[in-house]
Amino acid sequence: MNWLSLMAVFIGGGLGSLCRFMVSRMVVLFLYLGRFPLATLLVNVLACSVMAVVLYFTFREKAISEGWKLFWLVGFCGGFSTFSTFSYENWVLYREGYYFVLALNMVLSVAICFGLFLVAGKYLIAAE
Repeated sequence: MNWLSLMAVFIGGGLGSLCRFMVSRMVVLFLYLGRFPLATLLVNVLACSVMAVVLYFTFREKAISEGWKLFWLVGFCGGFSTFSTFSYENWVLYREGYYFVLALNMVLSVAICFGLFLVAGKYLIAAE
């Protein structure tokens, strides 16, 4: 581990957290859907998309350095995505009796994010 690696994670994490905050604010302002936690779903899907693209270019194109992988995968995606918020919001939906919204959020979040990696995996496997 060197200073450049630490800085890549640090800067990526800060930018990811800032982007998450901004996306969440924009969703609340422009796309509010009542009890459905759209902001968290959106940032997690976007983070998985970024991760899938970075992994595609890492494995297929061999075009991303170790420093950039740390910046994007560990730093940015780590700061941008949010499993803890996803879990908390689901708990609130459960506690307040919004069982359909809870189930919809859980299914959509897992299905969409996993689906992104299935699609990316098709191209990653083709590279080997």
